[in-house]
This record gives sequence, C-alpha cells and structure tokens, in this order.
Amino acid sequence: MDEKVDEMAEEFRIFAERNMQFMNLWTVYTDLLSGHYAPSLNDEKWSVGMTLMLLLYAYFYSLVEDSEDGVNAFRVWREKFPEEELTIAAIEAQVVPFRDLLRVFRNRLGFHGSRTRRHESPGFDLFAQHKGDEIWNAMKNFKALGAALFAMDLARKGEGKYSREQVRHWIDAVSERARQATARKATPSST
Repeated sequence: MDEKVDEMAEEFRIFAERNMQFMNLWTVYTDLLSGHYAPSLNDEKWSVGMTLMLLLYAYFYSLVEDSEDGVNAFRVWREKFPEEELTIAAIEAQVVPFRDLLRVFRNRLGFHGSRTRRHESPGFDLFAQHKGDEIWNAMKNFKALGAALFAMDLARKGEGKYSREQVRHWIDAVSERARQATARKATPSST
C-alpha cells in the first residue's frame, strides 16, 4: 500500500510541475496577445504568437492525455480530490470532445512534427471541427480548476492565502462555468 501512495504522491508532484509549465506558457502567450510582451523577433510569416500557440495547445494535451503511462490531470485530480468528482467531470466533459484531435495536433504540429504538409494537415482538423473559443474556454476552466485545487491542497494544510471556504466558492464557480459551456454546446442554436 505504501508503494501505491508513494507513486500517487510522485505523480501529483510531476503533474504539479507540468501544470506550472503549462501556466507559464499560458501567461507568456496571453501577455503576447494583450500586448504586455513584445518579442524582439516577430516575423510576419511565422510569428512568435503562432509558435507559442502551437506549444500551448500541445502542452495542454500532455496534461490530459488518456493513457496509463502519461500524465492525466483528471486521473490525478480524482485520486487527490475525490470529493470534487462533479467539478472534475464537468471540466473533463469540456475537454473530451476534442482530446483525440488535440493529440493529432500535438503529434503532427506541436511536438513531433511532420515531413510533409499532407501528413501535417490532419493536425488542423482540431480547428476545423471545434471553435477556437470552445477549446480556449475549456483550457481556461482547466487552468482555473488546477489553480483552485492547488489552493485547496494548501488550505487543507493551513497554508496559502485562501481559506477552505474561499476555495470552495472558487471551485463551485469553475464548475458552474464548465457545466454552462457544455450545456451551450449540447443545445443547438436557433436561427
């Protein structure tokens, strides 16, 4: 039993490190988009923004990969925070519809790359089949839940700057946003 607990603790630490790396990429990318960061190199044809977007989306997939040997935030969160199942499931419901295409994007464009445009092309199906704001909002909610759960972990230990009650409110707000986004997606719009 102790070995299983040690493995879970190690996976949580690795996830925490990777999640911080994702949040750093997120910060640099959103700072670039908002004009808070101006790179010294910004080629019109292949911008720094495109490079950061490729990295951000590919890195995001590395946090939600559905494999036994990869980091999966949903599995990690369920092990560490079983009482948050409904919120975890709400965020997962936002991510699952595009996770497989995100893997292809990561493999063909983000990290592994392609030798031909023909091989690369299916990586763009992610954006052909899902709206950019759908993916972006899912990542925002994912990021928010991750931050809230880390804050809850600290609050449980009597550390951090938020009380358990404040974090509870934060988690509930993220959960509600995720459920609303999933409901909007499921409800066909009338024209």
